[in-house]
Amino acid sequence: MSFTLYADEQMTSEAVSPYQLDFNGTGKNEFRLYFGSPYSYETLKPKSDGQIMLIPASRLEKWQPEYGYSIGNIIEPTVANGCMYQVLSNGTTSTREPEWSTVPNTQCSSGGVVFVNLGAKFQLEDIRLSLTQSGLDNAAPGAFLPLGEQLQGGKAIPVFIRVTNNDSTPRSDRSDPCISIRLNATTTETIAHSGKL
Repeated sequence: MSFTLYADEQMTSEAVSPYQLDFNGTGKNEFRLYFGSPYSYETLKPKSDGQIMLIPASRLEKWQPEYGYSIGNIIEPTVANGCMYQVLSNGTTSTREPEWSTVPNTQCSSGGVVFVNLGAKFQLEDIRLSLTQSGLDNAAPGAFLPLGEQLQGGKAIPVFIRVTNNDSTPRSDRSDPCISIRLNATTTETIAHSGKL
């Protein structure tokens, strides 16, 4: 393990990414992870940006023709309509894209694949990142979180995350998470050491 997000301040348990989101209506989820490396002999630097950044990112893939899908995959139409669709049956799509309904819980199909509308897709603007819990209120929705020009390993940086559901429809991406938090392009330098970390 190196520089990444961890579930604990001691940086012994890597956080699961991407993060699964469940909502039973409007509301918000807040949680804290820790960014860093448990190895004090490592230094993280940006490759070309002036800062090391954590960036909310969409993992939602577009529908593809003649493609093999598995139960639970979540996608969106080639022309986004604001909704996400879950695969209900293993199979291969045809060359023709389904007629996507924007009504939650309605089904459509392409080839041997059946899709169900899960409701409004998660947007990057649903995510706020901050170095403090109180900072979440003023954090820009969907914006990156700057962590500095250089980070030394051995110290965990708390990262507070808020995901807001502005849609009243229950939504979940548990089977195929649609949102992740990625690191911008960086390099890790390791100082030769012996014995103790």
